[in-house]
Amino acid sequence: LPPEITLAQEAGLNRNTVRQAIALLVRKGLVEKQKGVGSFVRRGDALYPVHDLGRMTSFVDDFDVAGIEVEDVVLSRRQEPADQALADQLGLQAGSAVVRIERLRLANQTPFVLEQEYFPYDQFHGLLETEIRGPLYRLLVDQFGADLHHSVQTLRAVRPPRAVAEKLGIRTSVSCIFLESLAYTSAGRCIEVLRSYYRGDRYLFRVEAGQYRREMASAGAS
Repeated sequence: LPPEITLAQEAGLNRNTVRQAIALLVRKGLVEKQKGVGSFVRRGDALYPVHDLGRMTSFVDDFDVAGIEVEDVVLSRRQEPADQALADQLGLQAGSAVVRIERLRLANQTPFVLEQEYFPYDQFHGLLETEIRGPLYRLLVDQFGADLHHSVQTLRAVRPPRAVAEKLGIRTSVSCIFLESLAYTSAGRCIEVLRSYYRGDRYLFRVEAGQYRREMASAGAS
């Protein structure tokens, strides 16, 4: 790309505006900056979406860029009994019925995320018959009256199981980011457990940290 000052002059914009626009394109994976060299447009197949851990977002939000074709493929959905770990997370008895949905999320026909979602059957059994298109959180709120207040997310690097790797179209040697998200109502009830495998070679995660407060730092910490 031309230098920022050149782009600003050609577009009749403030240089700071151009800098912010380039920074946004970098975060979206469309432009790459090389220190001391300049900014370059990535190859057309090199999409690097950014997942914001600071708020509850959908896969569609991660690809909020014009020209990106986002697609959901529902691989399976069924009723099944919850094991002890899942039951504890959802506040249920072991063996209680849950709805399990497995979806493959694609962008420009490339698999990026495999999601496995679990919901209490008594509240969300209608998901077994409802057409799932677009952001699932929107569907939960609009059709099921879900109270999505906040979520608690944990993530770690993993080697994907063979079945997961095959669905994502990658080798088992390619690391994934495993994200587990528990969605809570304003009353503190967990109504969704989401377990996602993000392709580690194609996804970026971003966390916005708050202001450093000296009085909260432990003695001797930097």
